[in-house]
Amino acid sequence: MTKHTPFPEKGLEESAIWQVMDCAKQGDVDWRGGRLPGFYVHFANDDVDRVGKIAFQKFQATNALGLGAFPSIKKFESEVVEWALSLFQAKEGVASITSGGTESIFIALKTAREWAKATRPEVTHAKMVISHSAHPAFDKAAKYLGLEVVRIAPRADFKTDIDALKGALDDQTIVIGGSAPQFTIGVFDQIEELAAIAESRNIWFHTDACVGGFLSPFVEQNGHAIPAWDFRVKGVKSISADLHKYGFAPKGASIVAFADAGYQKFQVFDFTNWSRGRYVTSTFAGTRSGASIAAAWAVMRFLGNEGYRKIAEQVWQIRERLLREIPAIDGLFVCGDPELTVMSYGSKTLDVGDIAAGLAAKGWYTVTPSLNPPAINLGILSLAFGEVLDLYLNDLREVVSQLKTGVNPFDRSLIGSYGTR
Repeated sequence: MTKHTPFPEKGLEESAIWQVMDCAKQGDVDWRGGRLPGFYVHFANDDVDRVGKIAFQKFQATNALGLGAFPSIKKFESEVVEWALSLFQAKEGVASITSGGTESIFIALKTAREWAKATRPEVTHAKMVISHSAHPAFDKAAKYLGLEVVRIAPRADFKTDIDALKGALDDQTIVIGGSAPQFTIGVFDQIEELAAIAESRNIWFHTDACVGGFLSPFVEQNGHAIPAWDFRVKGVKSISADLHKYGFAPKGASIVAFADAGYQKFQVFDFTNWSRGRYVTSTFAGTRSGASIAAAWAVMRFLGNEGYRKIAEQVWQIRERLLREIPAIDGLFVCGDPELTVMSYGSKTLDVGDIAAGLAAKGWYTVTPSLNPPAINLGILSLAFGEVLDLYLNDLREVVSQLKTGVNPFDRSLIGSYGTR
């Protein structure tokens, strides 16, 4: 029988608590030093970071389950979702703040399922068709919601194989999803084509813009071409976009947005059959942190459109340099044609697992390479990584050069993971 650590009998002095926590933190990756290229922490600059922290602390006790008790949080959420709908080019619409991209996708699919129950009663075995590149959150949500998922192999350029997708559709298909951009390769699925197919067959279409939703609008304003993905595209019924990625809000905060306010009746959970009376929530969570909502509002209000455009251009320049300099390293190439700031790179001559191990040995938290194609994913570029980009590229060149000698001293156990394990 496992013996668990007993609950502490006495409390610690405050100074002792901070000592233990500071000691534990020593093993964390140095994200502020840029040693976490592309994952987990999405950093703009120290001022934005400070504003988010102060706002979070000011409202740490608030609970968005009780907006009547906390009208401040109601104000902040209302304004954040209005700003989001404006950025996503919604003519009308409605949106909610969730805990993250996974919950946003969950709520979008839950809404789609309930919509299908009301508008397509002939469906008895609801199904979703997505490209193999779509984020696992689609399958995670589908498992809870009882939806069958059909994933189809992408084209050679990593975009959705439209013909294969059409072949997978049947009278039980209620959802089609597309990524803007894909989390691994960084290309956009053909949102206009996919949404048109969905519209013609009375199928719900969801754009997963968890990565790009709060970057694409500002990149486009800066004059860079971005494929169509938002509510300007006819047939797009819902969008997921993370505030804690390129919105630079503290975790966890994301947006799930709908093209028509009428869809909200399929979104909410409305329950009365218990002793307390009516209970209504628009997201999966009951209690929601009001602090996350307030911090998102503070960061967005601090930066404004002008501030986001400036950061978007800085991140874009990091992207341009990587796209230029990685393929200049003998044997390396960038996968596909990334259209925003997510990208992956592979090698024609070396095992990418060895490259990842070499980078990890040099202090870069490098996650396990993707399998198909074999590649190192740079994920979501942050400005902290941009500050040490020269060092990263130099280390990458050294690792490749060393591996080409045929000697591989790098320990693969140093490679990190994407997700818990």
